[in-house]
Amino acid sequence: MNGDVTTESLMTIPSTTDEITSFKDVDRLVKSWMIDYLFLSITHHFKERNSNEFTRTVRSFEVMIDGVELEDHQLKKKLVCGFLARIMDGKNLDVQYTNDEKVTPLMSAVTVWKAMHYVVTDSNLHRTIMRLLFVQSVAICLEKGKHLMAKNVLQWLQKECDLPQKLQTNLASIVSAKNTHDAYLSSFSFPCLMEQVQTFIDSFIQENPSSFLLQAGAKVVQAKQEKDKSEVEPHEPEKAEPTDDSANQSKQEEEFVLHSKLNASRPKRRLLAKCRVTDPWKPDSAKKTSVQKSKEPNLKVGRLSGKGSPKAPVYTSRTKKPWDYAQDQYLMAGVKKHGEGRWSQILVDYDFGDRTAVMLKDRWRVLKKHHVVD
Repeated sequence: MNGDVTTESLMTIPSTTDEITSFKDVDRLVKSWMIDYLFLSITHHFKERNSNEFTRTVRSFEVMIDGVELEDHQLKKKLVCGFLARIMDGKNLDVQYTNDEKVTPLMSAVTVWKAMHYVVTDSNLHRTIMRLLFVQSVAICLEKGKHLMAKNVLQWLQKECDLPQKLQTNLASIVSAKNTHDAYLSSFSFPCLMEQVQTFIDSFIQENPSSFLLQAGAKVVQAKQEKDKSEVEPHEPEKAEPTDDSANQSKQEEEFVLHSKLNASRPKRRLLAKCRVTDPWKPDSAKKTSVQKSKEPNLKVGRLSGKGSPKAPVYTSRTKKPWDYAQDQYLMAGVKKHGEGRWSQILVDYDFGDRTAVMLKDRWRVLKKHHVVD
């Protein structure tokens, strides 16, 4: 119908804006971030030589780019990922990347690397890696005991690539002698190939930054770690520089800091630590158990100090427990740290016994009324 807008083409992001945004544009941008993230993950697993995670991430990358119109930098990343996959499978001669069974992973890597000449800005590095690919394509076949395959690989290199004459002579001599421990092969070993490829990856990432999602994720993880650390470690009130108008207050705070250090080993109060677990399939399990009324005072029994010693009563919500000096200091330090009105946070940071946030608010009102605090 004319004038109608389908819900598939437009979307609203209520958390950031009330304006209607094209879903297609947002989808394209988010996929671009995800492609960049997967590319960096692939290079990371390659550097760590983690073949399982590398293969899994490459599959995710292939699914992500399937059917997507890639930009120039994404096409380069696609080529790089294909090249790295062939290097990672370089010693596995059973893996095929082409329809030709005679083409090994490193032979296929040679073809991809030739096509990446415009991606590699360092021409010397491009020639060095190409030479390493030539040598290792033959050396791995010899290492696996497949001498006929090594001979066929050398013939393929001579036909398909611009193989330097000196390199061609040396490889032909090694293949004829079936010498897997030749010094020439040691100079162009597989670890040397991996090291040079890693040098290329580092320079490519520097020229094509792709770390938006990783940086955003790092900030979230760091914030969570700092939050967890602050919840585990005990808080100590910060000492303020004394002024002429607050000399008495500063003295009290110094006494409180000393008191806090002496009691640093006391555990923090945990919220919801004594919640009763109920059965969701039994509605009656959430009901409070009935308690018979008693004529005796509502007191909890404390620990006995010895035989015949009187039982020390513990004050409950029905009995007002007077505030002591230490708790007043806790309250003042908490307000100074979190601000007036943050009673729940202050209650978590300091030990007020059985007091509640409302009690903290009422006590603060009393201290202000009697001009104990400003």
